Amino acid sequence: MIVTVAEDGNRRKGGMTPGEAEQSVNDIIAWFKRSSDADMSEGSEEDVQPLEKAIGNEIDSTLALLLQTCSNQIWYGEKKGLDASKITEFCMDGKFEELLPFCADEGEEDFLVIDLKTDEVKEWDDTDGVGDSVATSFNDYLEDYRNDLLAGKFEYVEDCGCLEKAGAGGGNHK
Repeated sequence: MIVTVAEDGNRRKGGMTPGEAEQSVNDIIAWFKRSSDADMSEGSEEDVQPLEKAIGNEIDSTLALLLQTCSNQIWYGEKKGLDASKITEFCMDGKFEELLPFCADEGEEDFLVIDLKTDEVKEWDDTDGVGDSVATSFNDYLEDYRNDLLAGKFEYVEDCGCLEKAGAGGGNHK
């Protein structure tokens, strides 16, 4: 089923409401349940607590929701979502100062991270460190990604992630 997402008309002004962010998460999880055989085990609030202790702050509420509802076991393009324990491990080893990784490629060399100072989603790789900004916030990133998934711009390929369909004119998600 292909859903057309309207871009014109009554555009939202300002950031997403918590309800809109939750709907994006629910839509993404539903897309993966329909499109893959991925095992989406539920996480819990207790999974998030050590992560917040490790960074000394609360994490983005939408990322917390993903960690609690599906252990973040989705793909962000060709990068696999990291569960709370893996994110905590990366934060504790000092690799990501002021950054919160939420997904990585198979070799864990290329990541998408949330900048804890600006809330922007940025690229990060082992060679160059912080790269380009991908979105102004995690919620904006998720909403765009959800829209692209629902518009049929990606297909799920086992062990490879979500690959842009040929000729689909997909988004700018890495």
